[in-house]
Amino acid sequence: MKRLAAILLLIALLGFGTSKGVDWWNFNVNTPISSSSHSVPFHIDLGEAPSQIGQDLYTLGLIRSTIAFDLYTRVTNTAPKFEAGSFVLNKNMSLAQIVDALQHGTSDQKLITFPEGFPLREQAKVVETKKIATAAEYLAAAKDPAWASTYTFLPAHPGNADAPYEGYLFPDTYLIDPAGGTRGLVKQQLDQFGVIFSAGVRAQIAQGTAARPAETIQSIVILASMVDREANAVTPTDRGNVCSVYYNRLKINMSLGVDATLLYALGRLTPEPTAAELQLNSPYNTRTHAGLPPGPISNPGKAAILACVNPPQTQYLFYFTDRQGVTHFETNQADFDRDIQKYGVSGS
Repeated sequence: MKRLAAILLLIALLGFGTSKGVDWWNFNVNTPISSSSHSVPFHIDLGEAPSQIGQDLYTLGLIRSTIAFDLYTRVTNTAPKFEAGSFVLNKNMSLAQIVDALQHGTSDQKLITFPEGFPLREQAKVVETKKIATAAEYLAAAKDPAWASTYTFLPAHPGNADAPYEGYLFPDTYLIDPAGGTRGLVKQQLDQFGVIFSAGVRAQIAQGTAARPAETIQSIVILASMVDREANAVTPTDRGNVCSVYYNRLKINMSLGVDATLLYALGRLTPEPTAAELQLNSPYNTRTHAGLPPGPISNPGKAAILACVNPPQTQYLFYFTDRQGVTHFETNQADFDRDIQKYGVSGS
């Protein structure tokens, strides 16, 4: 009660009426900036002043008010308890939750960020570059068959024996505790995939829509993995339109013709396949093999997954990205060929 009274008194001194003050307090202290998850790396240096910490939180869009932060930490006497170290905060955390999290940092933890649409082998390179573990150690942890007994969304019969859980190692920013090792990191990635691919989303994909048939978790992940390798991330609508092309082609038994799937088989991200490589006899060559590739070709992010769960209904059958980075969508071969001549193709 004394703490609440002190809070109200401090707010009143700032010129607020009691009722408005309580509303202001609840809004700034107990209401997150966003209802959606968005991870934000954060670091506190040894000896850093609470006022600077509050300013950094405000600059990163994690809190609404440095005044509220200062008041809350003074009243709760939490500022002296802040720990130097690295943190992963989230825009769906309230100011109060953030202040609590900042009291539990350790200097030996490390931050790692996996870009959306990276294959497992590229994620392993990031792990090694960050000196968290060797690439081989991470890959060994990521292919352990024991994970399948813990996570029901993992495929019972993976299409890729070398990377059975490719597509499910969710790309995000993670805070790594060295004691947890590579298994701790892989567990965090799988846990986060389960959060994004919630029970509600799983129920949704089992129901067909006007734009797509009923799907499985595995098929959505495969489609989303291609979208994140092919779509222009700068334009959000491109992801949905690219996935609509895949659904439209699958519907009429037209080959997908996605060069990113062939590049996956070739073990690289770039450059584009050569004329000889386009003839490679691989189930990942979606120019010569009908339907979806046998497994995901990257670990897709939330935007790509949701774009394939809720694609727009279109008649598009073709797309290409021009030299300016703009993606064009076409319904027929003639318009596709004409626009390629007009705008050129990225990388050519």
